[in-house]
Amino acid sequence: MRNRNVKIQHLAAYLITALLYPAYAYFSSERSLLKLIDAMTVTGLVFIVIGIVYSMVRRGDFDITEYMARRSVRKGNVKPFQAFKEDKKEERKDSMNYPFWTGVLLLAVSALLTAFVY
Repeated sequence: MRNRNVKIQHLAAYLITALLYPAYAYFSSERSLLKLIDAMTVTGLVFIVIGIVYSMVRRGDFDITEYMARRSVRKGNVKPFQAFKEDKKEERKDSMNYPFWTGVLLLAVSALLTAFVY
């Protein structure tokens, strides 16, 4: 984890959001612990996929697409792509990939619960 700019309130918001479905699965079934493990695994994998896409956005993989879309809408004074790319790079500096790390945390807790149960 290269990023030291962790905001606890953002991480807590992602964790609360990620635990909504596992909590529902836990309280709504008779085999509650098994359902909790399954729900945490699925939710963790979904958050990891979202985190991978977010990582692509953070690296600038979609900058040219965004630039072309903005340029086609504005049709006037548009700054050059290099200036646009530098501005975006500055915006993304030191942002943490909360969805990815939330997914990793859920998978780790799911694996620990699985080891505990079985």
